[in-house]
Amino acid sequence: MPIIWRPQLTTGDERLDQDHKYLFAIFNCVELALSAPDQMKHLPLFFGQLFEYTEEHFLREEKLQVSIGYPGYLAHKMAHQEILERLKEVNDHLQKIATTHGGLNDPELVRGGLDQEVLNLARGWIVGHIAKMDTAMLSYLKPQHTGPKLKS
Repeated sequence: MPIIWRPQLTTGDERLDQDHKYLFAIFNCVELALSAPDQMKHLPLFFGQLFEYTEEHFLREEKLQVSIGYPGYLAHKMAHQEILERLKEVNDHLQKIATTHGGLNDPELVRGGLDQEVLNLARGWIVGHIAKMDTAMLSYLKPQHTGPKLKS
């Protein structure tokens, strides 16, 4: 089931929200590749893109958090590191399967538990992390985007 962007997931920063929407799109490609045997061969490419874009996004997000003095920065950075470590493990495994087996033409190589691991990991961080940790930045970012407050 594809992940759909909802307004409740906004962070208050347009660039971060655009990143999140793009990550949803990449994840939906990963999920499609896992669900359609004829698309399985694309899984290393899609998951590789998910991993690489996640790294870029996390750097942007952390830089923004530092610039606004976000109090949850350290916990957020640690969560990012954990997510990246797990994404890297799965990505390395997929790339190895793709290289050693000449691609993922045999869906059973992935279906041996890796499909659920990929989905649980990606869906868990994409939805869970954004919905819980990233949306917590809204109250710190929103004032920046509503313009200066006028004194009464």
